[in-house]
Amino acid sequence: MTFPHTGRRAAARSRAAVRGHRIRSPFSSEAFRAAVATVPSARDLLPRRSVLVLLGLGFVGAMVVSSSVPALAVSAADTTASVYAPAEYSGDTVELAPQTVEVASDVVMPAAVAGASSYAVEAAPPPIVSQVASVGSVSLIESERIVWPVLTPERQSDGFGPRSAPCAGCSTNHDGVDFNPGNGSPVMAIADGVVVLATENSGGLGVNIEVQHNIAGTLVTSSYAHMQSGSMTVGVGDHVTAGQQIGLVGTTGQSTGPHLHLEMFGTDGVRFDGFAWLAMRVTG
Repeated sequence: MTFPHTGRRAAARSRAAVRGHRIRSPFSSEAFRAAVATVPSARDLLPRRSVLVLLGLGFVGAMVVSSSVPALAVSAADTTASVYAPAEYSGDTVELAPQTVEVASDVVMPAAVAGASSYAVEAAPPPIVSQVASVGSVSLIESERIVWPVLTPERQSDGFGPRSAPCAGCSTNHDGVDFNPGNGSPVMAIADGVVVLATENSGGLGVNIEVQHNIAGTLVTSSYAHMQSGSMTVGVGDHVTAGQQIGLVGTTGQSTGPHLHLEMFGTDGVRFDGFAWLAMRVTG
């Protein structure tokens, strides 16, 4: 028994039918050939890749050079945009462009600065030249400091001027001020000066020292009396400074007890109140 679709003939008819009903592609042969023509070949792509590679290498090289070249070797394109102009490199030295500052025309200098040229150094006052019989010519430089002759000037036994005579032969008009700091207390020069008298026996004044001073251009003499024997530390012609110890409190001469008898006078020899004078001028 023979089946209708078996055998060689049937197979041949099937293939012929398939050829007769071949499925067509949505692209025609002309369209396919046109699409293939637009795809670049490997030979066409080679020059383009070479150009891209060269551009990449050039960019990397530029980065390396810019990081290795000093900043001073690269000049700015526009130097007016900055206050500081770029450095100009020449050989082994670097020259910087000068900086300029504009000052407004209405700026006024302070008066202290504007008048600075009018200041002048004030010359020291000239010394006083004194003629002393026992010393000769004495040049006295002005003293800038004045002090008390004892450490406790508030302790006094007698003031300047009229008084009741404290002893037989004592005066009723006291020419000085009596300070009572205690026996053996230091006696100090009231100001800078020159010793014009230094004696162990000055009659009623006992151990006595006189010092001449230049006080604000005026010649003033201070006298220290009744000091202890052998306590003098200076001699005639010696220069002393304010506060320098010159002796010790004693009771030599016509004295009723240990004290310092201070007398002060000017060129006329007239005594004045040393305590009141010092109270107005002591600088410490």
